[in-house]
Amino acid sequence: MPSHARTVTRTTHRVRNALLVVLLLLVVCAAAAGFSGFKLYKSAMSAKAHLNNVVNAAKVIKDGSTDDMVKALSDVSYIQKEAAAAKQDVSGGLWTLAEKMPVVGGDVKTARTAIGTIDDFAQTTLPQLGKVVTTLTGASLSSGDGQLNMEPIIAAAQQLATVDQSVQSQARTIQDLPDAKLGVVNNALQNGKTQMAALAQVTENLSGMLNMLPNFLGANGARNYVLLAQTNSEIRGTGGLIGSAGSFSADNGKIAVGEFHADAEFPSNAALDDVNQDGDGTLYSGLYFGQVIHNLSSTPDFPRVASMAQKFWQAAPFGGSSDGVMSLDPVALQAMIGATGDVTLSDGRVLNGSNTAEFLLNGAYKELTPSAQDQYFSETAAQAVAHLFSDMNTQKLMTVAKTMLRMAEQRHLYFWSFHEEDQAVLRSAGVTGEITNDAKNPVTGVYSNEMQASKMDWYIQRKSTVKRTGDNTYHVTYSFTNTLQPGEAGSLPEYITANAKGGVAVNRVVIYTPAGGEVSNVSASNGSSFAQVQAKDHMTYMDDISLAPQDTVTIEYDVTTAAGSANLKLDQTPTIGDPAITYEY
Repeated sequence: MPSHARTVTRTTHRVRNALLVVLLLLVVCAAAAGFSGFKLYKSAMSAKAHLNNVVNAAKVIKDGSTDDMVKALSDVSYIQKEAAAAKQDVSGGLWTLAEKMPVVGGDVKTARTAIGTIDDFAQTTLPQLGKVVTTLTGASLSSGDGQLNMEPIIAAAQQLATVDQSVQSQARTIQDLPDAKLGVVNNALQNGKTQMAALAQVTENLSGMLNMLPNFLGANGARNYVLLAQTNSEIRGTGGLIGSAGSFSADNGKIAVGEFHADAEFPSNAALDDVNQDGDGTLYSGLYFGQVIHNLSSTPDFPRVASMAQKFWQAAPFGGSSDGVMSLDPVALQAMIGATGDVTLSDGRVLNGSNTAEFLLNGAYKELTPSAQDQYFSETAAQAVAHLFSDMNTQKLMTVAKTMLRMAEQRHLYFWSFHEEDQAVLRSAGVTGEITNDAKNPVTGVYSNEMQASKMDWYIQRKSTVKRTGDNTYHVTYSFTNTLQPGEAGSLPEYITANAKGGVAVNRVVIYTPAGGEVSNVSASNGSSFAQVQAKDHMTYMDDISLAPQDTVTIEYDVTTAAGSANLKLDQTPTIGDPAITYEY
């Protein structure tokens, strides 16, 4: 996985923000230091100059070409020298004395600790990151016959794990700093904590992604996987209706893609034994949950989808055992095709990084018969997966890693392994699609299921805002807009509107309460009344929302999270376009 590229890009961005926080702390502290303020100010300005040099040098890593990035990481001595000089500027007796001053002394200590953390990053983490780059760029990653060379990938994964350990330690140092007394300093400190936490999350995800590859690619024995093709035009909790499913195998870096089969080819009722959790009868009523493969994705919890899909695959005459399940929707396919090369379908049609999603989610339903639609989706998915790891080089590895992480973050791509030893690294990579039970990092979810058996969700836009209203309280606003023009429904093929007569879509909306928290004051602009439904480990709120052409329905609710928890995040069924989530903290 091209983890080093994503690490470099996101790392330098976070470091730049952290440096700005530190500089603000320095200036405030120097201005408040009384008769010694001028000397402190001079050393603060010197530290600022050195830190600016660190930022400018890091820009080459972030914004330059692959060759520039590799060159910069192969010699980090300049960055180390400048970071060390900044640390030296805020060392010595005067700064130690300033730490003992009333009111601002603690803030001075905070500034010095933050600069020391940046220096630690430069002296320890950057060289480790350079080793990852050297390992991947100095090795042949592909044998030319579609098989990956696993040895450098395994070595780079181990090295990146060391990088992640360093970053986690540095993030903890920042997180453990006490709140500052001066308001402006404390605001800057809280921003710095947020940025460092985000950096730690990025390196954890990247380390997990790279460390999952050896087992995933069959380095320790051949693996067989089920591949689900979800279509967001008929939305479901984890993405969309499962239109077809296929398989692929991996053996010591060699990927082979099998045939895809339309949902109608699978037997019924293969996973009925799984439909016994709290709330299932209410949350999934009318969706034939566990009875048909195409509606397994009704739950937003992907490990549960994977477990049920495995049973359907085993029950099918063409199926068999599986080691895990991967899922892709057309948005993920488009991103992957853009990263790895165009796909040419059997009729000569070429899909690329800009037209794939629109064709598979809307155009195909206007142009093709249902059987042809399944064939085209299967062809696209099979070629995209086959291209993913073929003819691998460092540049492609970088691009693929960034693409997969972004798609997983937005819930367009999932992967779950039935091998327990794989699950921790998959979780670290952020690809599992689990409903979190972590009260310290609270997440509220808004998930949808189309109840009208149509392909109307291509026309539904979603937009949301999470606004902090108190120490542990938030207000969530979530809107649905049907962009179809009045009268346009009559000109669409019946396969698109189907049961959505007149273009009226019906989304079953389920709100999940964050672990350790509460949801209250749920309301909708159309007067809908949300009912409480106890799901496994979470209280939920559910109602069916009707959306006529050009209608907008806005849902609002309040959230209280556990004391001392991080800022609330919003998880949602993946949207076709931009996730459109705004955080106001």
